[in-house]
Amino acid sequence: MPRTNDARKTRGDRRTPRPPSAAAPRCPHHPICVGCPWVDRAYGAQLAEKHERLRAALAEEGGLGRFRLADPSGSPHRFGYRNHAKLVFRSRRAGAKRETLLGVYRPGTHSVLPADGCAVHDRLLQPFLQDLRRLVEEQEIPIFDERRRAGDLRYALARSSRHQGAIHLTLVSARDRPPWLGSLVRTLRRRHPTLQSAFLCTNPTPGNALLSRDIRGLFGPPALLERLGDLVFESRPDAFLQANPDVAANLYRAAKRALKLPARARILDVYCGVGAIGLTVQRPGDRLLGVEAAPSAVACARRNARRTRSRDSRFVSGSADAVRRIAEQNGMGSPDVVLVNPPRKGLGLGVVKQLVELRPSQVLYVSCDPSTLARDLGALVARGYRLDRVQAFDMLPQTPHVEALAVLERRDVTRPR
Repeated sequence: MPRTNDARKTRGDRRTPRPPSAAAPRCPHHPICVGCPWVDRAYGAQLAEKHERLRAALAEEGGLGRFRLADPSGSPHRFGYRNHAKLVFRSRRAGAKRETLLGVYRPGTHSVLPADGCAVHDRLLQPFLQDLRRLVEEQEIPIFDERRRAGDLRYALARSSRHQGAIHLTLVSARDRPPWLGSLVRTLRRRHPTLQSAFLCTNPTPGNALLSRDIRGLFGPPALLERLGDLVFESRPDAFLQANPDVAANLYRAAKRALKLPARARILDVYCGVGAIGLTVQRPGDRLLGVEAAPSAVACARRNARRTRSRDSRFVSGSADAVRRIAEQNGMGSPDVVLVNPPRKGLGLGVVKQLVELRPSQVLYVSCDPSTLARDLGALVARGYRLDRVQAFDMLPQTPHVEALAVLERRDVTRPR
């Protein structure tokens, strides 16, 4: 395959599907809401800008050699794609009455902008969130006031599953067992049969952290099931799963196609979350080790391994900062491939050095930030890896967010003809 240097020229993937052309739906929060700053842009222009942002970040890093920057992979749905909402409650005076807001923070402030009717939320979530806000207002539930440190209700986290046609709701309160909780949840269950489970998270601490470790179920099963491609995965309120199931499935399929694995391969999945990437790429006979810091996500990954009938997989709780020691302790001291899906801050030099010491033949890097991706790719290339391919995936249409998949190979590995 011909290679091109990203800093000078790119060669596109001709098989990229044509972007959807449907007109933007009417959003009750436009143009005030800041959640979708690109909502007025044509979708093709959005993809082109994300491609350019990725290209510019890689070019600025320099020293990455010749590689292929494929055309971006678009989202099948421009609106109604987002399977979870994380919204903040706020109370404000409107004339002689008080009204309840359910929305997002204005950037750089704690001023709240309404977002309960957001057009990018899954269609199951939109009417549910609007009714939740109305009920909280009608029942005069005390909203938490950051300045006075008074009141109860702080946040609502709602997740949906197309696979199940279900909603899971987590309410975050500054007070444990608030007296209004039972009435609110009973009314929501009666009005919305799609509400499968509800949870209460007690979080009285100051700051912007939405969740604490104190999460208890109020009713219903603890896990929500979603289909990504051919497999079904579970997640819980404090376990990460990608917000756009269609694009996540496309990204994981692309990762699987990019692998060049021997029979009975050894796969190390770092920042594995609920195990979705590793279990997608694992074949019969392959051995999989997943490493994840969040114990709740590790518990989900173990159940997902049983659900997908993975015969040789293990998921352990641990920090990526100790990945080499964890891998060696679990018999994965020499993996054939390493999968990484770090948070926005990326891997950092310490983790990169440990991965290089494990000497995998391939590294597949899933990134949510082009600048930290470029930095980490530069560190890997400087330590004996060759960047083969990078591609953007539009996980969050209408926003500047860029998700990307990068594929690297160790230079001393003989490539098949």
